[in-house]
Amino acid sequence: MNSSSCFYLPVRLADIVSADPVGDFFVLRLRVKSYPNLGDWPLENAAELFADGKKFIGRLIESNGGYCPATTKFPDPRVNDDGDQAQLWLGVVRRLVSHPTFAGSYFLRVEPPLFKHSHGSIFDLEGRLSLTDRQSARLQTTFYSKGYSEGKRVVLSCSTDGRFLRVSSDDTYDVALRYDTVEFWLQPNAANFDALARVTLTLGATESASVGDSSLTTHVQLPVLVRRSRSTLVVRVITSAVGAFLVALPAILGPAFPVRLRVLSAVVGALLIAFTAIVIPRAGGQ
Repeated sequence: MNSSSCFYLPVRLADIVSADPVGDFFVLRLRVKSYPNLGDWPLENAAELFADGKKFIGRLIESNGGYCPATTKFPDPRVNDDGDQAQLWLGVVRRLVSHPTFAGSYFLRVEPPLFKHSHGSIFDLEGRLSLTDRQSARLQTTFYSKGYSEGKRVVLSCSTDGRFLRVSSDDTYDVALRYDTVEFWLQPNAANFDALARVTLTLGATESASVGDSSLTTHVQLPVLVRRSRSTLVVRVITSAVGAFLVALPAILGPAFPVRLRVLSAVVGALLIAFTAIVIPRAGGQ
């Protein structure tokens, strides 16, 4: 492999969780950590920045006797994770857009989901976001680009399957700035069983604007486990049982019971059943 055009620039710190062999390849599972602090990587001079990156590749080749993209002998990259995460991310992408490969592209950062009420662990061990049918979430995203062109339409969109999870806010945003923050709201749909859904975030030029455009399109997918709320299930079962009993009560009491009370019992029972079928599912996440 020709390494003359390669350069090194750290963009994210991560731990290797597992390395599973699949044929001639290894599938690496990473647990991402914070963003590196690139205080020692100059931003003012792009040529100097990439020259330092090439020097790092040279030290990597020297340590391993040849170019190798994955190795245990790794020179000190002189990075740490001290500082505000949003500012560290911005420092990384501002350096990346100074390279011609990324100069015309937008970069996207997705914040950890926000909840209306307190929430424990955000993601499970499989990397899935867990929500109940009574719990909504907000996804806050930040995008950045080196420049903005009025002749190119760039769209940030959020989509789901629509069956188990839906977007309860505007699902598209026309990008008209170099840098901004956009928030999407997610609302699980009530289900009789646990379900696995996905949220897809896409940032890039539209098809009509992408002809002859060299910018890259960003796709981010988040698996979401929509769990059935146990408390809601108990309430629905009890309410349905009481409603069904009240509807059947006039027939059990017989014609000797006052008509007014039999009608009242049937109406109250029907209202409880309608409340269980319509109101309780729609009340999730409110």
